[in-house]
This record gives sequence, C-alpha cells and structure tokens, in this order.
Amino acid sequence: MSLELLDTQVAMSSSLNSQYGRIVADETLRDVWGLANDAAAVALGSERPQRAVELLEQGRGIVFAHLFRCRTALDDLQAASPRLAAEFATLSTRLEDSVKQDHTSTSGIDAGRGICGGDATGRYDRQPTINDQSFMKLYNRHHNLTLQLNGAVREIRMLPGFATFLKPTPFDTLRRAADEGPVIIVNVSEIRSDAIILLNDREPEIVRLTEITPAEVGGMYLCLRNAVQEPDARQRHRGVDEVLGLLWKSVVQHVVERLEKMGVPRGSRIWWCPTSWLCSLPLHAAGIYRPKQRKLPDMFISSHTTTLSALIRARKRDSNFKGQPSVLAVGVSQPEGRDGADGILPCVGEELRRLEKYFPSAVVIEDKDASHARVTEHLPAHSWVHLSCHGHQDVRQPFQSRFRLQDKPLSIQQIMCINLPNAELAYLSACHTATGDFRAPDEGLHLAAAMQFAGFRGVVGTLWAMDDIDGPDVAETFYAFMFRDGAEAVSHKDAAKGVWKISKALREKNVPLDRWANFIHVGA
Repeated sequence: MSLELLDTQVAMSSSLNSQYGRIVADETLRDVWGLANDAAAVALGSERPQRAVELLEQGRGIVFAHLFRCRTALDDLQAASPRLAAEFATLSTRLEDSVKQDHTSTSGIDAGRGICGGDATGRYDRQPTINDQSFMKLYNRHHNLTLQLNGAVREIRMLPGFATFLKPTPFDTLRRAADEGPVIIVNVSEIRSDAIILLNDREPEIVRLTEITPAEVGGMYLCLRNAVQEPDARQRHRGVDEVLGLLWKSVVQHVVERLEKMGVPRGSRIWWCPTSWLCSLPLHAAGIYRPKQRKLPDMFISSHTTTLSALIRARKRDSNFKGQPSVLAVGVSQPEGRDGADGILPCVGEELRRLEKYFPSAVVIEDKDASHARVTEHLPAHSWVHLSCHGHQDVRQPFQSRFRLQDKPLSIQQIMCINLPNAELAYLSACHTATGDFRAPDEGLHLAAAMQFAGFRGVVGTLWAMDDIDGPDVAETFYAFMFRDGAEAVSHKDAAKGVWKISKALREKNVPLDRWANFIHVGA
C-alpha cells in the first residue's frame, strides 16, 4: 500500500521537476522513501525472493517508469478495442508532453518554485500560493489528464485479457532481464542485505551479505566522492583503491563465489542492478589490486542497469538501421559562455581523429559547428553517437544536468524530449555522465540513463570526472575492438566488452585506478 501511495503521489505532480521534488523532499513521503528496500528484505526473510524482486522494481526508478507507461505498446489493445487504444494513446502523449515540458519560463513553476519544484537554492519545500494563477492552470491541466488516463486504464482492465494492464510488473516478466546472462540485484537494508542473482532458467539465488549495511554503503560513497576530488594523485588512488577493496570484501566476492558454484563460465557478461548509494559505486571494478589477489574484471564482463525493466526495454528496441551503424561524433573543446571556465579540453580533436580512423564515414561536428541546434538536428538520424565535451551533474536541479555544447547546454530534460528512432549506442566521453543524485540514488537520474530513455540500447558513461588526456587512447581502444572485424560486422552488444578492454589496456599501462574504474557500460 505504501509503495502504491508513493507512486500515486508522484504521478499527480505536474512536471518532471515537481515529480522528482516529491521524491527527495516532500514531508509526506519521507517515511516511505526507501521502503522498497525494506519490503524486499522482509520478503527475502520470508523466503519469497520473487516477491522481493517485484517490490524493488515497483519502488525504484519511479519518474522514468511513469514516463515509460505513456509509451506502452498498444498492438494487442488496438486489436481488442480500437477506441480505447486511440483514447489511451492520445491521453498518454498529452500527459507525457505535459510532464516533460520545460516550465522555466512560467512564474512559480519548476524554475525553482512550484509544488515541490525546488527553489533557486535547490530547495523543494516551498508551496505555491493561491494567487499563483500560472501554477494552478498547469496543475489543473495535469490533474485532469491524469484522471482521464486513469479512467481509460480502468476501462481497459475490464476487457478480457487486460486485467493486469499497467499494473506492477510480475516476476515472470522481470526475469526476462536475465535472458542473456545473470543479473545481480544488490539490496541494502537495515533489516538485512542480500544479492539476488537472476537467471532465466531457474529460481533466484539469494546470497546473504552480512558485512554491508546502509551506513557502510554511505561511508563508501562519501569516501569515493572525497577521493576523486583530491588534487593529489596518490590520495585519489588510495581512496579509490580502498573503496574497490571494500566492495569486493563485502559484496562482490560473495556474488562471484556463487556464480562460480552455479557454473557461470569465466568471461561471461553479467549485469549489476544495485540499490541505494551502491548505484554510484564501481561494482564492476571491485577487487584487491595487489599481486595474486582476485579482481572482478579478471573474471567477468560487467554492465549496469538502473532497473530490470530498463534492461528489458533496451533489448526489445529495434533500430531502423540495418548493417553498419551511422556514427555521429560531436566534440567541444571550449564552449562559449560562463561554463567555459571549466577550461579547454585540448585532447578532444585527437579523440575524434582516432574515431575517424576506424569509421571514416562518421559525421563529425566539432567546436564552433557543434551548436545545440545542429547537434539535436543530427541526433535522430544516427544509430551511434560519440560525445566528447564537458559534462555537468547538477545536484540542485538534476534534470538540468547537461552536456556543454558550443553555444548552450544539452540537458537531461531536453534529451528526454528528443525522438531517436535509430538509437543503438551512445559513447559519452564526458565527466559524471553516470553519476546519480545522492538524495535519491534509486531513481537512477543521470545523463546515461536519459540517453537510454531517449532510445539508446547501450551507453558508455563515467561515474566521476575523467582525465582529458585519457580520452584519445580510451576511444581508440574501444573502437579498435568494436570495429575489429570491419564496419559490417560491428554490434552495439560488444560495447560492454569494449569498456572491459578499456580497463584492461589502462591497467596494463599502470594507469592509476581512478582513471579507468570510472568507465562503465549501461544497458543491453
């Protein structure tokens, strides 16, 4: 019931910012936030692992889940009731457009001041006044659309075979996330902590994690955040090394031991679906980086997913492109405007030249030509995109986290509004592209997730700042592997191994841990 309350309260908010504000700051919801983790822990204690998986999926990634509901495939419904299919499609489109609309030009709405919309200091606790007519107009419109859509859904569920339409996803559907390899859900709770290993042909395997608590995960998160901001290279290395060791001892080694007992071959792909602050930690790189000590990258090839549903959707998408990909490469070494204070990225040009070596027909938009208008115009026409520029995580207004193009930023909110019918792979050579909001880590709100929402099946991203000097070598390692058999044989599904190749190559060059452990693969 509490998870349903959380879902309903978020759905009634009138924009992305206000929906997210409900999650991170609404007084009425603070007591239920994180409930999914506790509910799953109780279910595991009652030996109901399938129910635990369902509860975690229902209570995480709520904002993206609401938007995806507006994109529900309607083929079966069209056959059963063309009228209801048309009504649902129209209302869904109008509601999605309403939620994603940028209201920064509207007084009092989500520019920082709407209902739980956040103010200019990042606060989400100011309520609108009764005289705020622009807010009331927007809120009433969204409220009415929500009521109409709920009414249509109730009518649809009365049709034969549609009783579960848009209800929380059952386990038999969620287990399809493991169709191509094991998915490891890591749940952290004060009650108990566990790893749930999903395989498509057997019951979930439960691995008790007795050495990890929410407080300890929070401590690792703070340790990593402080370490990667250290100006001294030795201190950065020491801090990242400590976190990777703790992740191995408390979580990953226990999972690896179980995978080996289950007969999962070494070198297989695995997918991590973490919860809480583990979402921002480098599980894929966990290990003891000493001679003859075990390290995850030596055993398995890791990908990440924010939720099981996100992974299932990524695999189901069909690109209009057949054969070799169409590649768009964008590079901005020094954007205009005040964010240019970030400094010049002198290696961007060389990074793009390395890509062109493997794919001469790539469309390259660089520096002064890489305007917001031109990049967004070209994005829908290509199946692969390579972005090399400054990346910013906006901790106060997460939907304004952005890539710095030449003239103005490309934000998460804008990316989510772009229709990308051909999208397959996004390579994000920028800082903080897979770093979530520490206030609500289970929402998985970051640039990589936005690219996946927009349509990309797989995304290469970074958990913290990358070193510009590494950009060319990292890109060459990745694309040399991707195009090893020629452009006609390339597949976006090789991207996870391409990221693994990056870490392997940098490790062999004795590059410090903090300069390669930040690269991750998200998606299919």
